[in-house]
Amino acid sequence: MKLGILGGTFDPIHVGHLAAARAAMECAGLDRVVFMPSAEPPHRSAAGASAQQRLEMCRLAIRGEDRFDVTDLEIRRGGVSYTLDSLLELKRAHPADQLYLVLGADAARLFHTWHEPERVKQLAIIIVVRRPGASDPDEALLTSAGLDSSRVIPCPSATPNISGSALRRAFAAGESILDQVPDGVAAYIAAHDLYRDNR
Repeated sequence: MKLGILGGTFDPIHVGHLAAARAAMECAGLDRVVFMPSAEPPHRSAAGASAQQRLEMCRLAIRGEDRFDVTDLEIRRGGVSYTLDSLLELKRAHPADQLYLVLGADAARLFHTWHEPERVKQLAIIIVVRRPGASDPDEALLTSAGLDSSRVIPCPSATPNISGSALRRAFAAGESILDQVPDGVAAYIAAHDLYRDNR
């Protein structure tokens, strides 16, 4: 099976994340995509929502999507969430599957700064999805990021231009986020009064 992994803070998960997963499925012919919320992200400040709240929002977001799953692997492990550790664990759990790591072009640009990026490249084929307003993930971008083009699938499909930080500011200001997050996620955020103290 061709198994895609889409990791992130998902603070909150939004329709841009779902669109990236669908684009990766189309570009690489994936059978499934697993959303993997981090416990403590290594490249950004602490999340506004708790790990369990972010996990639940992911579960709500994929309702009705037969080929999407959510794993709590990084949250159960705790501590700083390194992709390498997660890929090793997933490979042990799914030894017959080919793993594909789904990255936005912005995350791909920072790949060389990751924890043991060479080992990450050995464990998974990288799918780089174009970010809105950015150029297609080309050879120059891949090379500067330390990615090997023979192990990368560029995915130029358009995805919505949505920012998690902008969403959090909108929630804090009481602004409408219509069509930017799945209905179940919007209801969950409202019910738990999340992001109201976002700065």
